[in-house]
Amino acid sequence: MNAAEKKQEADLSPDVDALEPTARQLASSGKLPEALEKLNALEKKARNAADLTSTTRLLLLSILLIRISPSAKQTDWALLAETLGALARKHGQLKQAVTRMVQLAMRFLHAPGEPDVDEEMGELDPLDEPSEQEKAAKEKDEKKRKAGEEREIEDKGEGQLEPRVQKLMEEARAVGNEGVDEEQRMKLIESLRTVTEGKIFVEVERARVTRLLSSILYSRGDVAGATEALQELAVETFGSMGRREKTSFILEQMRLNLEKGDYTRCNIVSRKINTKFFDDSRNHDLKLTYYALMERYALHEKKHLDVCRYARAVLATPRIQRDEARAREVLRSVVVFLVLAPYDNEQSDLMARVEETEGLERVPEHKNLLKCFTTPELMRWPGIEALYGPLLRATPTFEPGTDGDYRWEELHKRVVEHNIRVIAKYYTKITLQRLSELLDLSPDAAEAALAKLVQGGTVYGKIDRPAGVVAFVKRRETAEHLNAWSADMGQLLALVEATSHLISREHAISKAGLVAPA
Repeated sequence: MNAAEKKQEADLSPDVDALEPTARQLASSGKLPEALEKLNALEKKARNAADLTSTTRLLLLSILLIRISPSAKQTDWALLAETLGALARKHGQLKQAVTRMVQLAMRFLHAPGEPDVDEEMGELDPLDEPSEQEKAAKEKDEKKRKAGEEREIEDKGEGQLEPRVQKLMEEARAVGNEGVDEEQRMKLIESLRTVTEGKIFVEVERARVTRLLSSILYSRGDVAGATEALQELAVETFGSMGRREKTSFILEQMRLNLEKGDYTRCNIVSRKINTKFFDDSRNHDLKLTYYALMERYALHEKKHLDVCRYARAVLATPRIQRDEARAREVLRSVVVFLVLAPYDNEQSDLMARVEETEGLERVPEHKNLLKCFTTPELMRWPGIEALYGPLLRATPTFEPGTDGDYRWEELHKRVVEHNIRVIAKYYTKITLQRLSELLDLSPDAAEAALAKLVQGGTVYGKIDRPAGVVAFVKRRETAEHLNAWSADMGQLLALVEATSHLISREHAISKAGLVAPA
């Protein structure tokens, strides 16, 4: 039962006003059980009368008195947990009253006076100031959002906090986590999770408490426990949670999965985020966090083209573009991981677009490296190694080590593959010995590299091993030869006919004694 199901039958606010000083006096004099008994008796009347404000005040006052009696540093946490559960389980308890009670108890998990975080929108970086068109669009969306919220508040019967309820919430905020040690904090978190379990109307509060639990477990080194605690939250289905807060939760789930080493789960969770959400300048902090996590995932999976795409998305952020050092770093990542990606239509198209990127001249060495891959000319690996080796090997991407050595070998493979595509473009046949010389590889290594490209369908090639010859042109069938000859003969006859027509025309003009026009 809630206020929407039963109309308010009586206003017990005067009774609550009269009882509050008495209850506080009893609690301060060491008679907390007696004070709670009086509050519970009046709470039952208010609950049965569907008096939401009075019921909320009595619930909050009960929890607050337990917290500060005899002092904030001597709280009876067992009684607090027991009272939370008992008040939430009472028959016909008003849902909004329970929500406020949980919110008040959550104040005891944070520092005294700590303000509520606006989870709806982040701070706007001065460098990300939107254009006039973007401002107009955002104002229109904001008006729609506020209108929707007002209709939702009207439907639920909710609104601005009643001043006396707000006063109790502020009093709890002032107390905060004073005198709360780690063990007591964990007990309060578990109590709140128990109270909110299975209740949709406090799903947001349960999610925030669970995130706090996860952060505590992570700080203790229990990454698996922290991940498991947060993973149970399907925040994408929470209708009452703001989109920004949802995204923040999902990003934390991704981060913990990466820390745990569960890369498959991280990839699954990442699909819950629509990247269009990051178009808003106020969400660019979450955007950078998201793409940093996705780059970590792609690097582990060795998906170099994905790393390049994520880096390009980061580069499109205004605050990155205006940070000269950071922009150069991101541009280097774009070029390096693009050339490390295996060749295909998508990679080739992306190379052409990146080559036209504005500001690429800020990293001239990497621009020249990209130019080598887009120009249909041979690249000799010893020359590439001598020219770009010292520069690239000094970066974290190629620094000596397991991952750096792997990527350096991948770069060598990309150079070899580029050279094979160039050779296939200019040669119809070539000996294996000559091919291996052009690729700066042994004959066996050159054959293996060629076989890989042929198998992938990148080039056509056929090796005659006894003769030691590679053919890059597919042998034509008899029918194909005849068709080609037929087409050639048709073109030849058309040319003869046109020539004959012109000669006849000149003869006719000459006999008539006319001069052909210029």
